[in-house]
Amino acid sequence: MVLSGTVLSIQPVFDEATTNEDECVVFEVKISMPPHGVSTVRTKRVVCALGPMFRDFRPAWFEAISADLGDEHMAIQKILHPYQICPFINSLDELQNDIGRILVVGGGITSAQMALLASKSSWCEGVTLITRSTLKPRHFDIENKFMGPKRGKLLNDFHCLNMHERAKRLKEVRGGGTIPPELIRELRANQGSGRLQVLEEVEITELQWINESFRVTLTDGCSLEESFDMIWLAVGADNHIDHYDVLADLRKCLPIDVVNGLPVLGSDLSWQHRKIGAEAVNNEPIWKQLARKRIWCMGALAALELGPDALNILGARHGSVRVAEAIRRDFEEHRMRMLHASDQRNNCSCC
Repeated sequence: MVLSGTVLSIQPVFDEATTNEDECVVFEVKISMPPHGVSTVRTKRVVCALGPMFRDFRPAWFEAISADLGDEHMAIQKILHPYQICPFINSLDELQNDIGRILVVGGGITSAQMALLASKSSWCEGVTLITRSTLKPRHFDIENKFMGPKRGKLLNDFHCLNMHERAKRLKEVRGGGTIPPELIRELRANQGSGRLQVLEEVEITELQWINESFRVTLTDGCSLEESFDMIWLAVGADNHIDHYDVLADLRKCLPIDVVNGLPVLGSDLSWQHRKIGAEAVNNEPIWKQLARKRIWCMGALAALELGPDALNILGARHGSVRVAEAIRRDFEEHRMRMLHASDQRNNCSCC
């Protein structure tokens, strides 16, 4: 069964209705499914295949203008955070909307795609894309060597590191935003159209709202001649477990170690016992121990186990194999326990 909705929480609970130790835990998953309201699904196993969680991007210049004008001011509403850009574009009417000039902030594939899309549209007068570094060409979101024959050795080397070293390695390998070479060529080609401008190695230092438009000062000391009607912050996401509200109840019930914002999962991507520091969990009830074995994470939150490519297709395949093997093993162990229990009952009846 496939349901469309937004998961609000995942809560492991002890099922008092059963005397079977193997069936004593269930997960209550609350799901918002408009227009039907909120439903609760009870299940014995959960796989959390989660991507990055976007939050507001609030650099110093944003905080300054927000404090000056107030969060409800029209100007603040015209600064779109990463998760707001696509819904805004989808809401536009190609024939009726004219939103003027747009400043796009970011240095990755999303910022490039947004800049090109807006510059070619009828609802935008022109686009300026600014990035704090030079445009970095890369076919994938990590180095190409992780996609080739050396991938196995690179991952073996990664798994030999402790968790803190792995977190450092992840940051080194992934680096900042990158753009496929063909998109960079398209950006360069469209700069001569008069509708697209790309400024590299600069950041915003000051933002002013004058005559119902933005005036922008950059780190090189220059003020952009053009004023802007909107600012799109296509800056990606900071991958941190604290940003996943859906996991809050789960973390309260089953605490887990976190290193550099990422959970320390088991080798099968299950929700690991706490082992680091003085708060280690050693004497949990059996139902909680079972719950940890029956919830798994893939995607962004599994990077400490899967490695730098946790977010792409290879990482998804790698993770799905581990989780599938764990689920198959869990089912087999459950079947064997049921057979053993049945044999014991039969032996008792024969006596």
